[in-house]
Amino acid sequence: MSTPTEQEPPEAPPEANPAPTPTVARKDSDETEREAADRRTSNVKTIGGAIALAIFIRVVLFEAFMIDGPSMEPTLLNGDRVVVAKYAFGLFLPGMHEAVLNWGTPNRGDVVIVNSPMDGVDIVKRVIGLPGDRVRLEDDQVFVNDEPIRVRILGPCSDAERMEIEELADCEVWEERLGEHTWRSSHDPDDRPDMAEREVPPGHVFVLGDHRNRSNDSRRIGMIPVTRLKGHALAIYWSSDVEMRWDRMFSAIR
Repeated sequence: MSTPTEQEPPEAPPEANPAPTPTVARKDSDETEREAADRRTSNVKTIGGAIALAIFIRVVLFEAFMIDGPSMEPTLLNGDRVVVAKYAFGLFLPGMHEAVLNWGTPNRGDVVIVNSPMDGVDIVKRVIGLPGDRVRLEDDQVFVNDEPIRVRILGPCSDAERMEIEELADCEVWEERLGEHTWRSSHDPDDRPDMAEREVPPGHVFVLGDHRNRSNDSRRIGMIPVTRLKGHALAIYWSSDVEMRWDRMFSAIR
């Protein structure tokens, strides 16, 4: 009698369409995450670069200042906002009272922003005397090195064609000329001050406000070190007080 033997089961046929491995999907996911990270890095660099550029422009190149008070009327009025070239005379860092580097001096007649040596407040004035100049006032007229600044009286400040602000209702408007600069100034006809001659020392300038009877300038605070010049005022980009003064917008400062 023969003993039956067990037969091995037949081999399973190979699958016709094997399932794809998930490796490709993982690679696609990795590439997407890498691209997103690259975009985030690029955005951070773009924003950081824009912020750095804005800081550089404000610290080194240009800065906006608002005029507060009447000391430069009629050239600049209360509420005028002006663009100032910070690079004109040196490097003036925020929070400091003097420039860390100096490479230039203004011209006579320039309107400048000054950090006052009296109280550290920023003020706006006009440069009249440079180092070595001798400056004096006689009957409110300015003399530089014994030469009078040329003057032409235009009329009362209340003249609607020349002035529009009440603060100057009782004064005269003068046209003054010094070198290539011509500007307007305001004067009280009943108060014509004198000032004994002063010589501007090296590294300093003599400044005056265009509203001669209402200006705290070199007649009172002394000569201004050039290290305290924050920049050269170039133009008015906005002008408003009680209401907008559209005719002053985007006008150059004389």
